[in-house]
Amino acid sequence: MPLAQFIGLSISRWIMYGRTPTLDYFGSLNPVMTLLFTAGAAYFFNSRGRIARLQATAAEERARTEALARQAMQAQLQMLQAQIEPHMLFNTLANLQGLIAIDPPRAQLLLDHLIQYLRATLGSSRAEQTTLGQEFDLMQSYLQVMAVRMDKRLTFSVDLPDTLRALPVSPMLLQPLVENAITHGVEPKIEGGHIAIVAVRDGDMLRLTVSDTGLGLDHPDQPAHGTRMALSNIRARLQALHGERASFTLTAKQHCGALATIILPLEDA
Repeated sequence: MPLAQFIGLSISRWIMYGRTPTLDYFGSLNPVMTLLFTAGAAYFFNSRGRIARLQATAAEERARTEALARQAMQAQLQMLQAQIEPHMLFNTLANLQGLIAIDPPRAQLLLDHLIQYLRATLGSSRAEQTTLGQEFDLMQSYLQVMAVRMDKRLTFSVDLPDTLRALPVSPMLLQPLVENAITHGVEPKIEGGHIAIVAVRDGDMLRLTVSDTGLGLDHPDQPAHGTRMALSNIRARLQALHGERASFTLTAKQHCGALATIILPLEDA
């Protein structure tokens, strides 16, 4: 810094006054101010470098933590799928065994839908991501199986615009909600009910809804087991994958049934 100050002062005096630089210029320098300025500049740039390194380290730790959280949620998802598939498969096979003797055409229809459902679940539930179209196709296959099992007590509708079919989503987001709607809403109701799955774009957000016309949330005849665990699992997965940008709500409908809503940020897709 003193050398730079001497050179700058010499050049400026040579340009302005035509004076040749001499060592006497050192006498006009202020060494205390020079050292203070040098120390301040060194501290400033060193602090900026240290802050940048700390920020980079913190970003790496956050990325590592998020990756571990996603891996943990994927393992939990696969464990959940491993629990769902045998339970649903055994019940369906038991229904199929009974239908073969009393209603062969309906048994054949149930078998066809079961094969279609198992084919759809073959790879999607083990993947880290699937498309919204594949998720809706999987739910349609599942509801077709359940509709044959419950006969006329279950009707359903699936509404997915073509423009949203290719959006990537986490697998198994909808199946726990559909299963809850059947187990806790439609199946305990004597006359059954209707389940509707809808996907709509709301600005820069994706809104997924599963509604039913079953017993409702507070009905005394509704089975209570398993609901909170499934809902907690969905909330935890949304928090791990999307943070505060995603949300999940379960509300009672005005007349009967329940409405489950998942909102996801479209920029993640």
